[in-house]
Amino acid sequence: MDNFPGDRSCKCHGEMEPIAISVRKDGEWMLVHRCKKCGTIHTNRIAGDDDISQLMALAAKPLKNLPFPTVEA
Repeated sequence: MDNFPGDRSCKCHGEMEPIAISVRKDGEWMLVHRCKKCGTIHTNRIAGDDDISQLMALAAKPLKNLPFPTVEA
């Protein structure tokens, strides 16, 4: 979730869009992002300067958009 992609850039130089969070077996968070130009998907370790509130919002995104119907109480 960089302002300037750096090592998270794609070879086609398209803009990278964060799409998900993945958690490794050791508990480390990985940022999953997709190139808006070519569709390539990359993962990178989160960095110390990544915005934790944006990471948490991205991690919670699947809970807001469930792929199945829910029953309201």
